[in-house]
Amino acid sequence: MKKYEYLVLGSNGLLGSNVIKVLKKKKLSYFTVARKKSNFNLNLKFFNKLKKIFLKNKFNVVINCAGIIDIDYCEKHFKSALIINCLLVKFLTKMSKKYNLKLVQISTDHVYKGAKFKLNSEKSKIFAINKYAKTKILSEKYPKKLKRYLIIRTNFTGKRNDTFINWVINSVKKKGVIDLFNDMYTSTIDVTSCANIIVDLCSLNTKGIYNIGTRNSISKEKFAIKVYKKLKRNFNYRSVSCDIHNTPRGKNLGLNVQKIEKKIGYKMPTSDQAINNLIKEYK
Repeated sequence: MKKYEYLVLGSNGLLGSNVIKVLKKKKLSYFTVARKKSNFNLNLKFFNKLKKIFLKNKFNVVINCAGIIDIDYCEKHFKSALIINCLLVKFLTKMSKKYNLKLVQISTDHVYKGAKFKLNSEKSKIFAINKYAKTKILSEKYPKKLKRYLIIRTNFTGKRNDTFINWVINSVKKKGVIDLFNDMYTSTIDVTSCANIIVDLCSLNTKGIYNIGTRNSISKEKFAIKVYKKLKRNFNYRSVSCDIHNTPRGKNLGLNVQKIEKKIGYKMPTSDQAINNLIKEYK
């Protein structure tokens, strides 16, 4: 039986791949699971096949970065989304309990009901405004049954085809007017910072629910405008409400990060700092 410090599921995704970079840098041992280009290539809906990993290897921490995050897809294909976003977490909880592992579940800021101009703390009211949020809320109940668990509520972005920052930067290359949401507020953090903080939390033997985001909250519109100004690019946009979507979105998703700052001993980045980090990736 081989021993590893970490098992990372969804290692080819945006967050998973960045967590791997951090583990490499810190020279921590890890085992990866993803559809392809991993230590164990697997469609994660096949739980019985996933059992083999736990039988043949020993881990200390399981970080579940796998998830279906397309909000519209979750709304139309709820049962399918439920398998990965919820039932996989139930299975991992069972494995974690059986083998005495720490389970780190990546949740989302979309679980918060949110109040205007207020940042959500870990104790703030949660509310399933759409089926994506519902899958994440349902998934959180399983790790809480463990003695060792960590639930991360976050909103991150980075250099990848299907991310917000990538859409923002590529939009200026296209002609025409783009829509920017003026009423959706988030504490979006760059994925590099997010991955580093997650590994730091694990090293501190942290338990419970923690927000990971920037110290402040800004609208999607202002976020995009700041990016364009820093890149010194011209653009045309229309200020709109996120209500233009058929699937409802949470509007007040800003994160209070006082709890995590106290735990790790350093400050979260501001939105400006997160944007600077993201732009460096593209340069």
